[in-house]
Amino acid sequence: MAHPPFPCFAWRSGGSVDGKKLLQVFLEQRPNAQWVLVGEGCAQSELQLWTAWNCASRRWIRSTALARSMDAEFLRYLCGTHHVSEAFKRAGVREGDTAGFLMFLPDATADEQQSDCHVSEYDSQAIEGQAKLLLSQLSLEDAPIDYALNKTGASRLGMKFEHEDEELTESALIGHILSSEFTS
Repeated sequence: MAHPPFPCFAWRSGGSVDGKKLLQVFLEQRPNAQWVLVGEGCAQSELQLWTAWNCASRRWIRSTALARSMDAEFLRYLCGTHHVSEAFKRAGVREGDTAGFLMFLPDATADEQQSDCHVSEYDSQAIEGQAKLLLSQLSLEDAPIDYALNKTGASRLGMKFEHEDEELTESALIGHILSSEFTS
C-alpha cells in the first residue's frame, strides 16, 4: 500500500541556532512525543523517512523497541544505530545549524501476526497547522521541502563512505537504516 506524503516540514532560521536551547524549547512546546526535530541534511527522501518509521513502528508494536519512546526509536533507525544516545547526537539539532526538519510520527496499526504495520489515518491539515504553530513558537521559519540526497547529511546520520567519489543512492540510505538491526 502506498503511503501518503511523510508529515515532514522543513525549517530555517535567520542565523545559527543554539541547539541545546532550541531543543529545550521544542520539548516544552511540542504537543506530544510524536513530534521530532532534526538538523540539516537528516531527511533526504520520503522513502528514507517511511522506512525508518516502519521499522520503528513495527518494533514499537511488538514491544521490542530498544528506545523508551517512539520518537527515539525512529531516530535510532534514521541514524542506523543500536544506540539511542548516538542517534540523538547524530540527528539532533546542533550548534550552528541554520535549517532542519520537524516531523510528525503517525500512529501505526498492525496486522494480526504483528508482521506488518500500516499508517493510521490522521488529519494532514491539522498536522500542518500544528507544525506551523510549533515552528512559530520556536522562532523558526517554515521552508519548502526539497528532499535531496547529500553525502554531508548522510555522513551526519552515520553513513561511511570509503571513497570520496563514492555515490550516495537512496538504496544505500535505506540500507543504512536497516543496518541498525546489526550494528552496535
